[in-house]
Amino acid sequence: MEIMKFGEAAKRMHADQDRTKALLDENIVPNIKKSGNKRDTYYVPELFFDYAKAMLGLEKEKEFKHLPIDVETYRKFHNRKGVKTIAFSNLKGGVGKTSIAANFAYNLALLNKRVLLVDMDSQANSSRYFANRYFVNESIKNIFDKMTRREPVEKEDVRRYIVPIDFDNAELELLPSELSLGRIVEFSRSVFTMPHKKLADMLKLVEEDYDFIVIDTPPSVGLSLHMALYASDLVSIVTDAEDFSVNGLNELYLEIRELAEETDHDVRVDSVFINKVKKSNIHSVYIEAIAEMAAREGIDNVYVVKESTRLKESQNLHIPLVEYKKELEKRLPIAESMVEYAVEKAQEA
Repeated sequence: MEIMKFGEAAKRMHADQDRTKALLDENIVPNIKKSGNKRDTYYVPELFFDYAKAMLGLEKEKEFKHLPIDVETYRKFHNRKGVKTIAFSNLKGGVGKTSIAANFAYNLALLNKRVLLVDMDSQANSSRYFANRYFVNESIKNIFDKMTRREPVEKEDVRRYIVPIDFDNAELELLPSELSLGRIVEFSRSVFTMPHKKLADMLKLVEEDYDFIVIDTPPSVGLSLHMALYASDLVSIVTDAEDFSVNGLNELYLEIRELAEETDHDVRVDSVFINKVKKSNIHSVYIEAIAEMAAREGIDNVYVVKESTRLKESQNLHIPLVEYKKELEKRLPIAESMVEYAVEKAQEA
């Protein structure tokens, strides 16, 4: 991934130092800023620069020089086609689904999108990925609990459990989970005739506040998964290059098809992330098999994420991968697929 620093970005925009700093500080040109003792350092991935130019409707780079720096300019990045909901899924745990989903959500926020990350997994890994805390009796479970009691649920009931998460370069919001979520979700089967619609009903109350809703799903078949799929427009499958995971892709795809047939909700598999890839012959074989499956099913986006301790470290530090303070040039290639997918979806919206 090509990266420009401050001087090169200024040259590309035909702008002086003050204007370039304003465009970057206001995130009108999305960037990654590192604050130091003496001065700030700005990194502008080439993808971000091209994205800003496209979203702002600029024909020539020198038009940045005369671009208004105000709220209305910033709002041009918000979705023009309404909220887009994307579920990240796999029926096997340990493939890095949460890491991919959480970093993708952050990258959308970095691109000036209003993002809600919804944790539908009772293991609550997404909830702790960024927030570094447990949400006992302070989660999405409480909203489902109110629903099962047949009490009316309003927008403020949902917003009560949404948590803002602030980083150095972007902010997003989280609707967290907890261990007891699975129990209350399954209990809803005995209360509602169409329980799979309840998450969609809930998110509809707050969807006007967001450009994207990203759902982290549980690694198993059940009502929580069906709720997440029904509430989504797109599904991104996260797998690793191992035999069990490759075989599990077909099972998940069948599950998605069956749900579509049963509910008349056509959720589309939009991408596959192959995570933890090593330089080995067997991984090459599995990657080829996954790519062939994706081609048969009309899935255009297949991404490979190389095995790296840095992705796991980011989870342990409860920060996005690109928020590390050191070695940005080494980290961005690891995050490149998640950045590319975020830029594609953001530009489509």
